[in-house]
Amino acid sequence: MDNDKKPLILAVDDEEDNLALLKGRLVRRGYDVLCVKSGAEALKCLDDTPPDLILLDVMMPGLDGYETCRIIKDQSVNEFLPVILLTAKDDKESKIKGLEIGADDYVTKPFDMDELVARIRAMLRIRALQQALAYTRQEVRRLETELKGTYTFENIVGVSEAMREVFEKMQGAARITSPVIITGESGTGKELTARGIHYASALASKPFVTVNCASLPSELIESELFGHKKGAFTGAVASSQGLFKAADGGTIFLDEIGELPKDAQAKLLRVLQEGTVRPVGGMEEIKINVRVIAATNVDLEEAVEEGRFRDDLYYRISVLQFEMPPLRHRKADLPLLAAHFIKRFNDKFKMSVKGLDDSAMEAILNYDWPGNVREFQNVIERCYVYAGIEWISSKHLSMGKPLRKKEASPDTATAMAVSLTEGNFPTLEAAERAHIEKGMQLADYNKAKAAKLLGIHRSRLYKKLEHYGIGL
Repeated sequence: MDNDKKPLILAVDDEEDNLALLKGRLVRRGYDVLCVKSGAEALKCLDDTPPDLILLDVMMPGLDGYETCRIIKDQSVNEFLPVILLTAKDDKESKIKGLEIGADDYVTKPFDMDELVARIRAMLRIRALQQALAYTRQEVRRLETELKGTYTFENIVGVSEAMREVFEKMQGAARITSPVIITGESGTGKELTARGIHYASALASKPFVTVNCASLPSELIESELFGHKKGAFTGAVASSQGLFKAADGGTIFLDEIGELPKDAQAKLLRVLQEGTVRPVGGMEEIKINVRVIAATNVDLEEAVEEGRFRDDLYYRISVLQFEMPPLRHRKADLPLLAAHFIKRFNDKFKMSVKGLDDSAMEAILNYDWPGNVREFQNVIERCYVYAGIEWISSKHLSMGKPLRKKEASPDTATAMAVSLTEGNFPTLEAAERAHIEKGMQLADYNKAKAAKLLGIHRSRLYKKLEHYGIGL
């Protein structure tokens, strides 16, 4: 109800003198009043001039107050429209009858005007709260629909073979509620993928809670994750349920899980094994049912080997595991991603950019995108500082910082062959580099396949790739 608008009261009574008296007193109290003398007229007013409240006399010829109230309340649109019955009868049966057909209150004639106004105000307050609640529920449904649409698989853009494999694994992960771990470089879309799994699963209507493990202060990790009781430590001025409890029934996304300290890993393992949390300072275990999806850009297998990550926790959270491919290994997706982001930013900035011209398309395909999809999105968004552009060119993409194609390293195998013809012998390091480079090429830069092909552990391969700058 508009705060600047006076509430409109529909007064219904077959006695004209009663209506005139009622209207005069209510108008002086700050209400607008519309008067009618029959139930049929009242029903017509609901369509023509919907009121905020109805004062309805019970004893009227034709449609009496009871029947008029029943008809009004049978219409769902009038669910929150208050109806106060006015009658000279003060017996219990009459009151029960009126309330059973949907009336919200009952006032006996002759009534005290102050009492009637107090009841009117109370009914209008209740109506305002009901309308606000209905609006909130409508907004929640709209946002849930919008959120689910945003994080469906269709909004994770990709047509490359690498992304088709990701989609297949996502679909499998959405069918069950086992723990998932998503690996990949920063900016490859690990959180978006986790949300996609959640909103495609049976848990879609339940909470999705995101935790960046790397940003949690070490002294507050247990409190943040599992909650605390008031007074449990200095600064705990109120109790907190913790993020795991907040995610109860749904999914918790533990981003950068490899950054958790060892003592926090032990507590997390216990929570996953027992299905309970104990708030800091609390004595009771609280039952929870939470699906865990974790993500990391570090090699957890290597972290396990080096003692930085608990092996039992690793096995617990890696029931399902897949890697998000870096953008440089899925360049077939770049034109589609460009169209996706251009549509998004056209809507956001109310512009009409058509797409990338040939120079821009060549530039994005020749660039390695070390920041992955996040960097690509930011570069496209920066182009919108140019007002009125129709097509994005390479000039718009650069913004004073050209997208430079990464200098290709010389073919090490060829260099070795040249050295041999010149009577030189390659170093062991050069030979190893050439061997690893060839293995990566044969495996189409899939690290797991390359490690298997080369006969070494994947964590060892990662170290070698970093050392030689291969595939980075």
